[in-house]
Amino acid sequence: MARNNLLGCLEKRDLLNRSAVSVDKMLEWGMRYEEAGLINDAVDFYEKAKAAEPLGKLLEKVREEGDAFLYGRVLKALGREASPKEWIAVGEKAASLGKTLPAREAFRRGGVEEPGQGGER
Repeated sequence: MARNNLLGCLEKRDLLNRSAVSVDKMLEWGMRYEEAGLINDAVDFYEKAKAAEPLGKLLEKVREEGDAFLYGRVLKALGREASPKEWIAVGEKAASLGKTLPAREAFRRGGVEEPGQGGER
């Protein structure tokens, strides 16, 4: 995952803070960061572009990876909430991958304090 041809942190900040930016430019940068495996950065650009389709694809990806923190961030960028059942599914995936903290967060957001109380585990 090469990180060549990506913006420096100050350049990225300046671009994201501009009031008038090209949607195409934001999508292009989002794709570059996504391809480089820098999903948090890609979300920044997709969110600025109000690009629901790429964000929806990322939502699926982070759900499959059991990343509850990034799942919540992408949901926020999409302007939607997940159901408790969706959160529990993310928690179960995280737990199956040995991701303890993301699993706890997902279960908490799904309304389950202890794993195994609200979902099949």
